[in-house]
Amino acid sequence: MPVKHAILGILKEAPRHGYELKSIFDARIGNFWNLNYGQIYTTLDRLDKEGFVSGTEEEQSFRPDKKVYDISPQGVQELERWLREPATKPRALRDELFIKLVFISRENPELALQLLERQTQIYMEQMRELTEAKYRLSKGGINRENMMTDLLTDAALFHAEADVRWLSHVEAKILEYART
Repeated sequence: MPVKHAILGILKEAPRHGYELKSIFDARIGNFWNLNYGQIYTTLDRLDKEGFVSGTEEEQSFRPDKKVYDISPQGVQELERWLREPATKPRALRDELFIKLVFISRENPELALQLLERQTQIYMEQMRELTEAKYRLSKGGINRENMMTDLLTDAALFHAEADVRWLSHVEAKILEYART
């Protein structure tokens, strides 16, 4: 997900400064995408140069001035264009685990099996955390504001479940080939 489009989506709701953008991004998408302040401000600078946002300095009494950004009409058009387009590529299968397995499964199947066990534990922990997040979300009631966060949590859970199933499949194949 391009960060610039997420920022445009948040700014379409109301003008915001960088700290607010990060807070809103984290509340809605933070479980699925890690974003730091540097990325926010770098992206805002780029969006400003592209004419998609404009920033104005706001004076504060006891703090340094802050820059508040607003989406431009061109920014709204860009966001709407992006929202209409489907993602053209499925999720890339670039995963550190895949590379590790390529290099250790032939030479040391026992090490590969140990790695698979530890990786499965990581995914199981992720599923536990996602289930807790889903519970907290549902406890407050699913509504128009948090429906997409609920659906993104479902997607993350489904991916983690698929990863655990795949790890089990890999383990079975390694064991099968280790016997031959």
